[in-house]
Amino acid sequence: MTAASYEPSTCDYCGLPLGGRASRHDLDEERRAEYCCLGCRVAASVTGSGHETGQLRLTLTRLGVAIFFSMNVMVFTLALWSQDVYDLGPPQEASRALFDLYRYACLVFSLPVLFLLGGPLLEEALAQLRRRRPATELLLAVGVVAAFGYSFVSVLRGTGHVYFEVACMVLVAVTLGRLLEAVGRSKTTESLASLASLLPDRVRRCTEDGVAWVGRDEVRVGDRLRVLPGERVACDGTIQSGQASFDEQLVTGESIPTARQPGDRVHGGTLNLDGDLVVEVTATGTSGTLGRLQEAVREAALSKDRYQRLADRLAAWFLPAVFVIALGTVVGHAWFGQVETALLAALAVVLIACPCALALATPLAMFAALGRAAREGVLFREGDALGRLAQLRTIFFDKTGTLTTGRPRVAAMVCDVDVSEADALRLADAIGTRSNHVLAAAIRQFAGQQATGGEVPTFESVETVAGRGLAGQVAGSDEPPVLLGSRRLTDERSQSMSSRLEQVVADAQSQHRSICCLAWHDRVQVVFVFGESSRPGARETIEDLQRRGVEVTALTGDHVGPPPALGISARCGLLPLEKRAAVEAARGEHGQVAMVGDGVNDAPALAAADVGIAMACGADISRDAADVCLVGDDLRNIPWSLALAQRTVRTVRQNLVWAFAYNAVGIAIATTGRLNPVIAALAMIVSSAFVIGNSLRLSAWSQSTDGLASAPGSVATLAAEPAAEHSHPTESSPVAIGEKLVATAATMPAQEQVTT
Repeated sequence: MTAASYEPSTCDYCGLPLGGRASRHDLDEERRAEYCCLGCRVAASVTGSGHETGQLRLTLTRLGVAIFFSMNVMVFTLALWSQDVYDLGPPQEASRALFDLYRYACLVFSLPVLFLLGGPLLEEALAQLRRRRPATELLLAVGVVAAFGYSFVSVLRGTGHVYFEVACMVLVAVTLGRLLEAVGRSKTTESLASLASLLPDRVRRCTEDGVAWVGRDEVRVGDRLRVLPGERVACDGTIQSGQASFDEQLVTGESIPTARQPGDRVHGGTLNLDGDLVVEVTATGTSGTLGRLQEAVREAALSKDRYQRLADRLAAWFLPAVFVIALGTVVGHAWFGQVETALLAALAVVLIACPCALALATPLAMFAALGRAAREGVLFREGDALGRLAQLRTIFFDKTGTLTTGRPRVAAMVCDVDVSEADALRLADAIGTRSNHVLAAAIRQFAGQQATGGEVPTFESVETVAGRGLAGQVAGSDEPPVLLGSRRLTDERSQSMSSRLEQVVADAQSQHRSICCLAWHDRVQVVFVFGESSRPGARETIEDLQRRGVEVTALTGDHVGPPPALGISARCGLLPLEKRAAVEAARGEHGQVAMVGDGVNDAPALAAADVGIAMACGADISRDAADVCLVGDDLRNIPWSLALAQRTVRTVRQNLVWAFAYNAVGIAIATTGRLNPVIAALAMIVSSAFVIGNSLRLSAWSQSTDGLASAPGSVATLAAEPAAEHSHPTESSPVAIGEKLVATAATMPAQEQVTT
């Protein structure tokens, strides 16, 4: 075999040659990873769990090793300081040799710290110089190089102080700040990562030879997947064959299942309730619905808000100002012949000015707040949304699905002539138990509340008609099947309907109310009309916002406003563009405006608002237009988020004021030569510790500390709580809807029976 058929073999971690050569044939096949040493093998095992987690673990590993060496540097430094603290008498030859050994030990132990942690800092500083945009990293790098360089020369000369511990502690402090930022970024995506785990790991892919099981990661755009009842759709796609009802609450927040048929789009993560489908994949991975949402949160963690941009602008002029002051300090002290004092004073200026606190002031507070919000199910798409939300003056709410629950309940039951309400309820309850549809559940709940008693019919078979309803054959009966479902189902099965029920259906549809028909003997005998109640926590949320001085208004496309019990004004019958115009007008009149919605028709208003808030992460377009996504449907998270935003802004301002005040006072003292570089380094660490501690308080922040309502429960807790039922007889409540339908039916012939 010729030499040309071989390629050099290299380490899979560091890229160095292994000393052997591997065949190209072997390279084309999957092979086990090879490493040049144990260190590379350990490093690869530490960082081999994904890019984000791997970088975090790599930083943690470097920091841990650097702290070990820094502790040794501090031990030898303390021994060197002993000669300045205690009176040890005239230096002896042995003691002088011992202290020289300590100085060299400090040099040796500080070198790994410099290489482990100083490399990334130096690379970023050089990159800033190339971009001609110096920032905090350049000043930090200058301080580290100055401390290490001065100490290195002192060791070689055998005289003078050494400040290796200063360089080590600066690098450790900066890296610790970066590690905390990385942890904050990771925390903000945990909630959405748990949503992605709901997707099936393996799917059925349709091929020319039939159906084959493959991993979800192997699916490509254009593949056709078979989805059976009770399974979640693994990827975004369009239905090629079959029809079904989908539970889309995970993605869109819509609680009522939606009927889908060939040609309709389905989202990854939605639940197929009752159909056998073939779905053609249109998006996978990060291009899918859940993937795009995760990416949006990551972008929010990386984006800089206006306070961070302010810190960067201040750092741009702060850096040259520090250099000028340090140079002036050298010249001033050297003028009087104090060269060593001049160098020490200049070093103290650079060290005290190292803007660790300034660099951490904004991002650490923001990341802590984003992580705290994520744990409550509040996901910010961009970091600046926190700052805008803190200045909120006006908030608009959509009504349907936002201020109301979106969960159906029977508002009215209208029976045809000579139909017994009790018998009809028992029949509907018996066939409804064969379905997990939310409308069937609402009928069962309604029947249970009526406590009709009597003999319950038995069905020998019940057919689920995908996307339409149920057809059941009563045991021992030769009559046609009993139907419970949509008007479309009864029309397809040629079920007649009286003019009385036709009018009830027309009135309900004109109010955009859902209906369900119960038919037997080839005739629709009962119509159930469904309504919504106020969302739990809606009134509490509105009152909380009003106490904070925020003006609250409802914008709705319906002609009926929210229940008067909520105590807010409303603008009804608005088209999507009219909602947007209302938001823009309010901004010009009142200032910062927020919009809360969940549907496609809310997207223009969400995009126009200073802060758009999507309920339950909304529909695709509303989610993309919003700045904030609520994983759950608890409206109490909105005033909670407002309080968190206001607290975050106060924390950022405190950090910035502290950082600049500390630097200003410290630099003034350092220029006089009265600030030892060691004290300057310790002061810098204390300043950074203050900013870190002040920022991390946001991670455990509770709204109760602000003197208002307590914070809402976690997403998991809220999901487990039953929805509270509100029965205020307002115009849009289920009771009022039933009364209106009864009044409509009462105008019909007297012999007809109406029940509610």
